[in-house]
Amino acid sequence: MNAIDLETSLIHKKENRYFVLALIFSVFIYLCLFISIIFIFILPILILLPLFAQAIMMASIRTNGVRITPRQFPEVFAIAQAQCERMGFTVVPDLYVMESSGILNAFASRFFGRNMVVLYSDLFEMIQAGGEKELTFVISHELAHIKRNHLSKQLLILPALWLPFLGEAYSRACEYTCDRMAAYYTNDAEAAMNGLTILAIGKTLYKRVDREEYLLQSSYEKGLFVWLAEKLSTHPPLPKRIYAIQQYAGISSNIIFKTSSSRIALIIVLAVILVLGGSVTIGVTFSKSIDTFMSSLDGPPTDDQMLGAASEADLELVKSLLNAGGNPNAADDEGWTALMWAAQLNETAIASSLIDAGAQLNVIEQSYEETALTIALYNESIEMVALLLDEGANPNLQDSTGWTPLMTAAKNGDIEGAELLLKAGADPLKVDETGYTAEDYALDAGFDELAELLQNLGDQI
Repeated sequence: MNAIDLETSLIHKKENRYFVLALIFSVFIYLCLFISIIFIFILPILILLPLFAQAIMMASIRTNGVRITPRQFPEVFAIAQAQCERMGFTVVPDLYVMESSGILNAFASRFFGRNMVVLYSDLFEMIQAGGEKELTFVISHELAHIKRNHLSKQLLILPALWLPFLGEAYSRACEYTCDRMAAYYTNDAEAAMNGLTILAIGKTLYKRVDREEYLLQSSYEKGLFVWLAEKLSTHPPLPKRIYAIQQYAGISSNIIFKTSSSRIALIIVLAVILVLGGSVTIGVTFSKSIDTFMSSLDGPPTDDQMLGAASEADLELVKSLLNAGGNPNAADDEGWTALMWAAQLNETAIASSLIDAGAQLNVIEQSYEETALTIALYNESIEMVALLLDEGANPNLQDSTGWTPLMTAAKNGDIEGAELLLKAGADPLKVDETGYTAEDYALDAGFDELAELLQNLGDQI
């Protein structure tokens, strides 16, 4: 893979999309200002004031911060220099460390061609506590901002950065890109995840954090204000950033972060566009979500509406959408279906309504090759498992590694689930690509009673 293809593969899929939307919106605002009599007064404020503030901030850092050089903190300079070489920099940006009153963070800045990376002192001290790899990730993340020209692009799309949701969405996508680039150029996903965990809880306690439990805790957080807190932030939630690194590195996890219902987002974005622009047309131009909303007024319910209703466990809305011609097999880009949402939340009534309307039982989603049945088994939702099997879900469906629903039950020690699967015809002798059976996974996990059950049935076969 050449350098261009490599860099393209590291860019988060939404970064360029949001940048184009932000650029179109900004150009529109610039054109409106250009034909307006107040253009002469607003343009200097719009462009020169942010530049002036940026220059003052960088001057303050240069006069108060401690610059990292081959003589001043040479070990950190060596880390930065090595990463610059890997990332294709011809010149090492100016590096500074500053006291931060306990704040753990770093940032990159740029002014008239001069790049700067600033490390806050508490984060900088990680190197004294054996956190050299984590510090390398943080430095590489900031270098990635410079490499991707994020700082220059922000000046170009200033009007869009003032628009709620759009500017923040672009910034969050940039953060995902920089996390991915930093993980690649450090070649250490574990250090990347540790570095993000440090930002959450500190440079000492991070070693005691159960990362999967931390992600699981965050994945359960839903609601309007949780959604607003994320969508109005320039940085994604730290657990989602850790989860994204896991996905990029191919690290398996049972945690699932799903996008919440888009209906609330559509209403809020539409209101903002109407207030700022006085026109629904502007909203359609700058937001794909608005276009989806407008088209849904005339035609049948959209897949997003069905997924949103299922994810919110809204039985009445699901039924209403189905009655209006909604798709019972609605799925997102990764193949996650409304029925999978019902299985995740153990909503048997919603699942029954979807199945009665024609929902397919054995759809496999792309990320982890799960089905509604395996999702129900992971959650030990026995009622849902029974319903899906009664309706005809395949108890012997294997993914690309040969993994079966019975192996899921065995690894979790789920005797009830295993008994339902066996009753439905699950084969305990099936093996995955490692040659393991469900009985082997039960034994490895210490579930002797379940292993004995599987062994007895296997002997009978």
